Amino acid sequence: MHHPLNRLDEFARREFITSMAKTCLGVSLVPPAMLARAVETSAPKFASHVIYFTMRGGMSHIDTFDTKPDAPAGYQGSTRTIKTKADGLQISGFFPKLAEHGKKIAVVRSMHHTQGAHEPGTYKVLTGYEVSATMKHPALGAWVARQVTQGASTLPPYIRLADLAGHPGAGFMDARYAPVPVLDASKGLEHTQLQQGDSMTNLRKRSGLAEKLNGDFLKRFPMPEVKAHSDVFADAIKLMTSKDLDAFDLTQEKGKLARDYGENYFGQGVLLARRLVERGTKFVEIELGGWDTHSNNFATVESLAKAVDDAVSTLLEDLEARGLLESTLVVLTTEFGRSPKINGSGRDHHPIAFSSFIAGGGVKGGQAYGQTDETGTRVIENPVTVLDFHATIGKLMGVSPQDLIPAGNGGSFNIYGGTGAKRGVPIAPFV
Repeated sequence: MHHPLNRLDEFARREFITSMAKTCLGVSLVPPAMLARAVETSAPKFASHVIYFTMRGGMSHIDTFDTKPDAPAGYQGSTRTIKTKADGLQISGFFPKLAEHGKKIAVVRSMHHTQGAHEPGTYKVLTGYEVSATMKHPALGAWVARQVTQGASTLPPYIRLADLAGHPGAGFMDARYAPVPVLDASKGLEHTQLQQGDSMTNLRKRSGLAEKLNGDFLKRFPMPEVKAHSDVFADAIKLMTSKDLDAFDLTQEKGKLARDYGENYFGQGVLLARRLVERGTKFVEIELGGWDTHSNNFATVESLAKAVDDAVSTLLEDLEARGLLESTLVVLTTEFGRSPKINGSGRDHHPIAFSSFIAGGGVKGGQAYGQTDETGTRVIENPVTVLDFHATIGKLMGVSPQDLIPAGNGGSFNIYGGTGAKRGVPIAPFV
């Protein structure tokens, strides 16, 4: 019979041998499968992709995600309020399919800023900052492309399904973090095919010569801008030979699922976004315009909301079925809200209160954060700035608040904001 002290001695010997093996030989006596499970269990899981919807023109919060059924006459109008699958979370009756996904959605009803015109409002929401004469700030997608390290793909890290007119792009960061535009989802990424009569061999010869010339130039002029240009060119060559280009071929999508996204420009763009994140793209930005409803507000919102309801609800189902919802944040926002007080048949610009939402990616859904007054005019509880919203996305993606990037003007920035100024704070109940 073994004495208890002998068993203790035996355990101590095993622990000593294991420690020496790890220290001297760089090996572990723990079985690899068990070690992998331990790492997987202990390591926090973060989102690695974002599908980011911008409702261009100014989406009416009171007709979408912050309805006021008890408001006085002249405010809510004909928009109905419906329950979602999440207890206590109500949204507009224009989103019956999204209501079925209420437990996945975290709504912010207290977004606010002071930019009441479209261009500065859009810049504010995309970057977190006001337009500046001395600096061009990076868009949120550029930060994700730069600071989120999970995953790898030959596809561009940041793709925008719209043009780049007025877009801040990568701001002061390298050009490789700027969005690559796709103007028509059905046409895919254009100009990735060789010209008639050309060959990949010839292209590689030319690119090799260009690389040598760039290398010589970079030695003489070691500037970040020169290297960034060379890196973008090299990435483009890799992309032209990549199997990941198949992501842009929507003809591969057949049957009911493709139709459920919506057989329209927006729906097919959302379908393409799913295919892109499936193959490693970090940030896909999709724009849906038409929300500038100074007139004919209710019919216009109903039509636009149906496109969003069909496509985004299908996206949430599709991502979940493919095991991608936990790693993909689905974000919907707009440059500002619309005035709750109806003006004729429309609503005017209203930046001091508007709504956005986040779904997937580990966000704690089924809730609304923040509150506006009884008419939806002003934020009265838990105000959220654009940088707070960006910080929440950064937190869900595992970006450290300390991982700052110099801007070249003496300041440093990241998703959370910049040094020397108020920084964004993640929305605690969401993370």
